[in-house]
Amino acid sequence: MDKKSRDYEVCLCYHTTRGEIEDIIRETGVCDLKALCEIAKVGDKCGGCREDLQMILDDMATESEN
Repeated sequence: MDKKSRDYEVCLCYHTTRGEIEDIIRETGVCDLKALCEIAKVGDKCGGCREDLQMILDDMATESEN
């Protein structure tokens, strides 16, 4: 599945989708990976999703600049 899809499962440990992460970022305004992991309760088990979480943060920051 495309990593840009809202249905893409970012965190396999907690079954969290990109869409859920995007919604949390929009609702909270979080812009830092550590804070996102704490708020969304992801990225603290195996850590395999942290790169994708940072990519989503970067994508949304770029999106909001335009």
